[in-house]
Amino acid sequence: MSLAEQLVEMGFEKPQIDSAINKGKAETLEQAIDWITAHESEIASGSAASSEPTLNLSSSAASAATTTAESHGDVNSLKCDECGKLLKDADMATAHALRTNHSSFSECTEAVKPLTAEEKEEMKKKLQERIVARRQEQKLADEQKALEMEKKRITDGKALLELKQKRDEDEMKKIAEANRREKLETQLAKQRAIEQIEADKRARKERAAAEKNGGIIGDVPAPKPQHVVAPQPTRQYDECNLQVRLPDGSMVRHTFKTNDRFEKVTEWIRETQQSRPFILAQNYPKKDFNENDNHKTLNELGLVPSGSLMVKALAHFQT
Repeated sequence: MSLAEQLVEMGFEKPQIDSAINKGKAETLEQAIDWITAHESEIASGSAASSEPTLNLSSSAASAATTTAESHGDVNSLKCDECGKLLKDADMATAHALRTNHSSFSECTEAVKPLTAEEKEEMKKKLQERIVARRQEQKLADEQKALEMEKKRITDGKALLELKQKRDEDEMKKIAEANRREKLETQLAKQRAIEQIEADKRARKERAAAEKNGGIIGDVPAPKPQHVVAPQPTRQYDECNLQVRLPDGSMVRHTFKTNDRFEKVTEWIRETQQSRPFILAQNYPKKDFNENDNHKTLNELGLVPSGSLMVKALAHFQT
């Protein structure tokens, strides 16, 4: 809504609005009201000096108005036929029509009385009250907007945190699954090697028994060849990459030696994060580490080459 529309809505006449905007160079509602109240007499004299009204009367209305003016004297004002309000000139009648949607006006010989000092003071008081009320409305609107923006910021922050936690959990699951597959492949390779060794032992015993009994060695059936995949050499790791999720959802990472004891991990978290009493746990596979694990190496605990842990804060503890 423009400044002129705001002034019309508040009840100001068109000459007052034009004077505040064009002469007073008002840019805000408060500046416009201050100009109008300070130059009331100047605006009134300027309106009286206006030459031609902006309202266009029909031919019949114009002839009737001319006849009325000739018979009753000079026309000193315009009167709203719908509410009876006297208006100084056509400009004020136009502003009144815009504000009230009244459309019927007639010429009147009665002059509009200028405002007295008391009336001016009362008008100024009402204007100040309107300014205060409008400022209060704007303040409430700004507070509501700020509240909505804060709610949106909190909602967006929660969504971002949940997305980050889900991504970290997915990463932890991938690392745990990779460790599980590597351990399973190592176990299967060892099992195949043991089965092949047992099969070779049985074949040697059968051949030795056949030779001892004077049998023909060639009659002893040779063990069926087994398609055994040669076990891949187990890779030796020197370092262990651990990522730890803290109670606030943030992630920290650190690299340890594979032969470091688990107590070194707990000491690092306690020193660097200055945490309250806590325990460390593994989400997948599910495991809560205790004091018995402090003297075990990271390799013995299956955290090599990488592992994911989370910090569980202890709400109740004894000192």
